[in-house]
Amino acid sequence: MIILGIADNHDAGAAVVVDGALKSAVNQERIDRVKHSGAFPWGAIDEAIRLAGVKMRDVDRIVVGSSFTPSAALRAFPERHKSVREQGQFSPWLHRYIVYQSSLRASGLHTFEIDACRRILEKRLTARPFEHASLEMMDHHRAHAEGAYRTQESSRCLVITVDAMGDGTTATVSVGASGQLDRIWRQSGLASVNTFYSRVTERLGFRPNRHEGKITGLAAYATPPPDLVRHMENRVHFDGPGFSTVTSRRSARPDDAFWRVLDDFTKEEVAASAQHVLEQAVVAFVDFWVRQTGIKTVAVAGGVFANVKLNQRIASLKSVGSLWVKPHMGDGGLAVGAALGVAGSSPTRLANAFFGTRADPKGIRAALNVAGLPWQKTPKVHACVADLLAEGGVVARCDGSMEWGPRALGNRSILASPFDTSINQWLNERLNRSEFMPFAPVVRSEDAERWFVGIEKATESARFMTVCFDVTPAFKEAAPAAVHVDGTARPQLVDKETHPDLHRVLSEFGTKTNVPVLINTSFNMHEEPMVRTPTDAVKAWRASGIEGLWLGDHLLKQ
Repeated sequence: MIILGIADNHDAGAAVVVDGALKSAVNQERIDRVKHSGAFPWGAIDEAIRLAGVKMRDVDRIVVGSSFTPSAALRAFPERHKSVREQGQFSPWLHRYIVYQSSLRASGLHTFEIDACRRILEKRLTARPFEHASLEMMDHHRAHAEGAYRTQESSRCLVITVDAMGDGTTATVSVGASGQLDRIWRQSGLASVNTFYSRVTERLGFRPNRHEGKITGLAAYATPPPDLVRHMENRVHFDGPGFSTVTSRRSARPDDAFWRVLDDFTKEEVAASAQHVLEQAVVAFVDFWVRQTGIKTVAVAGGVFANVKLNQRIASLKSVGSLWVKPHMGDGGLAVGAALGVAGSSPTRLANAFFGTRADPKGIRAALNVAGLPWQKTPKVHACVADLLAEGGVVARCDGSMEWGPRALGNRSILASPFDTSINQWLNERLNRSEFMPFAPVVRSEDAERWFVGIEKATESARFMTVCFDVTPAFKEAAPAAVHVDGTARPQLVDKETHPDLHRVLSEFGTKTNVPVLINTSFNMHEEPMVRTPTDAVKAWRASGIEGLWLGDHLLKQ
């Protein structure tokens, strides 16, 4: 059985599952080079099919991981869809859209919208030779939940989803048991905690649905003023069993009295308060449902769980036994969740996230030839990379299959030593970035408990860089550049089996410096997606001025 999953909203993408196994997953942004691309994912579909080694005519089922978000009108007119996505979180249109979708769900009329969406997509997909494939629409939050449940190994699991709004819903709670996923609770899209956080992001001058991580990082630089926290909690709080609901149209306007209050505080204080309020609401929500069901194994998905500090708070709950954060937790992961759910794939540990385009020796040589660069292999390349890093150089890497999800996990990464605390400033300047979070550390799995406090509850999530942890005094002393001002870090754990090349460089670097830790950030220039091909890598490397480029068995210097 060959199943193609599609997501056609913002951060569109495609995935292929063959006989229950995930074979490929690609987001459209990596193809068209537009960050969080919302274009219909033709490029991602073609690439996912190619990588899976199947033919379009052999696809049995196509499943779309969101049934009526976008609505039929937006699916019918893609340019209109693009323009409304760019209007911002305070757009009157966005407020009306949330109310419209939530009302459709509440009235049961959403079934007519789903039928209209299906007909539009059936017609659109005739542009490719899907000869026998049936098309089905999956509920947005079900796709989130299926992806979270079926990428971890526990048969019995509590699955929680929270995002801005999808298919008229903000949050759901499901129980996974013996390979089946049953929803036990859902909340209307009128109760969106994620939209609140995105509006704070925009209010502070950053780009919503893209720069929320800047707010998370900025929050550590101030103590939340109690008056501002109380003010925000009037809008967002846990109201068992779910979240508070605000439906006033004025509340979505930037000149509303609620938002004007924020102008009396610094950006850092606003960020700290928003982070505090988000954490309090979502942590209480998770704790409530863990206690309600008695299930301590928790898996989460949805855009709100891109917040690594929130995930740390959830993992530290006494009621939670373990936390799995789906690596592509936002809408970019819907295609995978939809395909795995339709396939009925057994809950299985996700060994890695390398499901994208492969940088192979042939492609590397071709890119080097076109760029006029030497393509002779570098003897003992791992040792040479470690030497350059130990000397204070920075190395960009492009090799193997591309990462699926928002985190660079070693195949499309920029690596550096963890000693220079000024690296955040000077390396971000090279890459034309502005960040408040420090670069994340990549460490060997066998060193995890030595470096991080409480990591045993979320070890699997830490392999994908989705949770923060307090660092030990030893780590703070050994790798100060990877520690945030609040004493936390967001690590990626690497083992020999999953990532032998990166593990070997860590060990070589540790032999030279006594610290087997490196800085890891994504290989891309500002506001660009991660590089995909060796050609992309050469172009970005030359623009960045980074000392080394590690392409397969080649180490180039400039």
